[in-house]
Order: sequence, then C-alpha cells, then structure tokens
Amino acid sequence: MTIADRMTFVQLVRFAGAIFIVFGSAAVSLAQTTGNLARDRQGSFFSVSPRLVFYTLVQRAVPGTEGAAAVLAQGLGFLHQTGKGPQRAWNIRSLQPVLSYSPNINGGLAGDSFKIGGLVFEIDPEYRAVAGPVVGGAFSQSVGWSIGTGQTVSVAGGVSIVYSPDYDISRTKANGQACLRSYLEDWRFLDLCGGAFYESADLSEADGSFLSANFAQLFSARNGTGLANASINREFQQNYQKTSVSAGVERYFDGRGVITARVALGEEIKGENTLLYGGYLSYGQLVLGVGTNIGLSYERDGGDVFFGQDRADDVITLDLTGQINPSLSATLSVENRRSSIDLFSGVTISLDLNLLSLQF
Repeated sequence: MTIADRMTFVQLVRFAGAIFIVFGSAAVSLAQTTGNLARDRQGSFFSVSPRLVFYTLVQRAVPGTEGAAAVLAQGLGFLHQTGKGPQRAWNIRSLQPVLSYSPNINGGLAGDSFKIGGLVFEIDPEYRAVAGPVVGGAFSQSVGWSIGTGQTVSVAGGVSIVYSPDYDISRTKANGQACLRSYLEDWRFLDLCGGAFYESADLSEADGSFLSANFAQLFSARNGTGLANASINREFQQNYQKTSVSAGVERYFDGRGVITARVALGEEIKGENTLLYGGYLSYGQLVLGVGTNIGLSYERDGGDVFFGQDRADDVITLDLTGQINPSLSATLSVENRRSSIDLFSGVTISLDLNLLSLQF
C-alpha cells in the first residue's frame, strides 16, 4: 500500500499548506484577539494563508490590529534591515499531545475479501486494517530568516509517534522541508520548497521526497480580499516519480468568513494508485461562538492494476473542524471510497483532537 492510498486529497492540500502552519497559526492566533476583522478570522484560520491575513489587515487598517500586522510582517520578511545580512524572523518549537481515533492504525487492507473473475478471496485477518483510539505526541520546529525585504529562508521539521493500547501497535511519521519565499512586486510571491517525509506502521512503510514551486497573487475584491495561487509539485518515491499541479483561490468576505476552492491534476503512474484529478471546497466562519471550518473534497485515483484488473477509485471526503476553545480543536473526517476493486471500497471515519501545544 503506497502513501497515496492512505492520503486523501484534503490531506495532500494540507501537507502542501503545512509550509506556513507553524508560524502562521501563531500569528493568526494573535490577530484573533483584535478587532472585528480578527474575530472573523477566528472562524476560518484553519485554511487562511498568513499572507492573506496580513494583506487584509494592511488594506483595512483596522484600529487595534497593528500588533498582529507587525508579527506577520516580521515573519514574511517585510521588516528586514538592509545591509545587515540574514536576520532571524522566527524560531518556534512546539510539543503537542496527540489523541485521535484512527480508521487504519496498522496500515492494513480496509476490506476482508475481494472478488476476481467470479472467485472470492478472503484476506488473512493479520493483514486487515484495525481501527481504534491512538495516543502519543508530536514535536515540530520551524526556523526562518529574512534575507531581503519580503524574502525569507526557512527550515522546518517534525515527528509524531502514536500508540494503540488496544492492539499494541505504534505508528511513526516524520517530515522536513526547506523553503525560499520571495516577494516579487504588486503583492505577488514565489515560493520554492523541497523536503522529505517518512511514515511507518505495523504493515506498511513509505518514504519519499518532493520539490515544489508556488506562485501567489493577493488582490482586493468587493466586500473583501483574496489570494490566488498555482503550484507544481514533483514527488520522488522509491518506485516512481510523479508530477502534479494545482490552482486555488482563498476569498475573505468582510464579516462572513472565508471560502477556499482548489483543483488538482496529477500524472498517471502505471502500477501505482495515485491522484489523477480532484477538487476541494471549504468554508470557515464563527458558528454559535465556535470557529468552524467545513470542507468537501472529491478525488479520482487510478493507475494501479490488481490481479490483472484496472483499479480506479472515486473518493469523497467531508471534514468538519471546530475550535472549541483556545486550547482544543477537533476535526471529524468521513471518507467514502468507491473502487472498481471491492476490497478497497468503504466508508471510514476519523477523529482528531488537537490539544494545546507547548511552544518554546
């Protein structure tokens, strides 16, 4: 089972967006404490780019948000002092407990049987996916330096280890990346990144690396602001290399939250089940005082051949995230996978509780 089999399009989007998440979440948390605009952000910071937050604060010039704007300007490299060489923009270490319900703790097969040519094959129970609660911890660090006005270089990495007390199984994930982010002109940006990832479970293991380029344009629009971007990604796995492209828009509507839309197209890899195309749509807003983000994605996977039969999967995923209080957020995900191979079809539900992280 490859990493693409276990990773939904929403997760791929989040992985690409994780470039900014350590710095961005801290900066946006500060922005949430000031002004009506900042309160709007509280309901949608799960998906909002720090650049869009900064641009909106600058354009709106909301009284009381100067501190938030200064933090974001520092992290985006706009406070760089010319002639003084690289300057520290941020250095954040985070330690966080992990508590979640996983639909596939061991990296096994989701079904218990499959049919080929009229014959039914049973899957050995040892290789079937098991579900249940997992506990553990995650550590991450992100360090960035400004090297010019609006230009930053950063390195970031993290590792998480979780354990299932029900099945005595552990799972490990690790990733690292380095990025060069540059302000061009007229609120346009170019990001160049590279990184590697590793994942190990009881029945599966995956590792690889990637290179990516992302172009972003900020803009003002009626009743709000927006960010449009396009990216290209090259992934290197042990058995294959794959290119994918994506494009999207984030639109902030004054007092009415944020809508994010994204589409992606991936190269078909013969013998591997990977993303061919997909789309993602989300909306973030305060609901009864709780910062809420709801996301819906569709993806088409294909390319693999299973016992001589072409495999094609249609996957629909619904995500609901709520910022219950400043110390706790929760994400509920429901995935419905319909595959040309019965073995891979099914509905899976996962729940992640994001507890207060210790930053130092």
